[in-house]
Amino acid sequence: MFRKNKDKDIGDSQEKRRSHLEETMNFVPQPANSDDPHALPWVQNQKILEWLNHLTQPGLSLDELTRPLDRQSKVSIGPTNTDNLIDDWQTIAHLSGYTADDYKKAQAPLPLTAAEIDHFRRNHRGTESHVNRDFLTASTDLASPLAELYGLYLYRARLDAEAALFVAQATGSTRVSRVMADLLAIGAFANSLEYISYLSVTYSVPAAFDTSNLIDHANQEAARRLALSADHPAHLLKLTPDEIGVLASNIAEKHKMNATDFLEKANLLAEARQDVTRLPIEEHLSTAIHEHDLPPQQMWVMRLCSAYSNIFENWAPRLQGVTPRFQ
Repeated sequence: MFRKNKDKDIGDSQEKRRSHLEETMNFVPQPANSDDPHALPWVQNQKILEWLNHLTQPGLSLDELTRPLDRQSKVSIGPTNTDNLIDDWQTIAHLSGYTADDYKKAQAPLPLTAAEIDHFRRNHRGTESHVNRDFLTASTDLASPLAELYGLYLYRARLDAEAALFVAQATGSTRVSRVMADLLAIGAFANSLEYISYLSVTYSVPAAFDTSNLIDHANQEAARRLALSADHPAHLLKLTPDEIGVLASNIAEKHKMNATDFLEKANLLAEARQDVTRLPIEEHLSTAIHEHDLPPQQMWVMRLCSAYSNIFENWAPRLQGVTPRFQ
């Protein structure tokens, strides 16, 4: 008797669970290919129908979507919204010496974002420690302040050449490095009010950070290696970090400025920038060149003019007749 009652209780419990499961399944959406006649009916998405109806209206042309992209055309520059890009503009101002308002007056867009600049700055292994930097400083016969300035230039040259190669390997493009070279070249002149003095001669401190020449050669080498066949052992993507470090060291050693040329450049930048402080910012470089404060026949002056033409295109006409556009 107890056995029968127990079996009955078990049967009732299973029946209740089955009934609850069926009630629950009624609220679960059925598959689209279900043959169940009790499945929930498909509800039309009216929004999709509205879009399709709009696209099929007579007179609507989609030819623009089928045309090849015109890479030569440029979008007109609108007002710069500095509120949403305050960190980016602060970084650009630190590098180039020009504020967001200066770029806005020149109708120049944001050259690089802070993330892209940080990506370039961090894309080296940092093998050149401060011990190596001190060694570079001590390896010259210059006086202490000038040796430190020149040692800083050699230190940055090695790191920036390596960073350009690493960025090109990571992205397959030299765009970020090219713009960084322009900003560093511009900053060497625009920030030259920061200087050191030795025996009554002034030398621009930001000149030590102008590694645009080294970055340009690293970009050229990266582009050459990227153009090789994919299975070529010298392809940029096949280089190990150690091999990139050796390549960067060779580029820096081959194309660095010697101490005499570097100090001459640092001196000319500092004095030329001080002489044009009284003028509007758009006239600084053109006036310095026309007054022969900066010799236009020097390669680094040509590179400086090219950087201004690339970043501040509206200021380029002021430099016409001074030097050709650097490629």
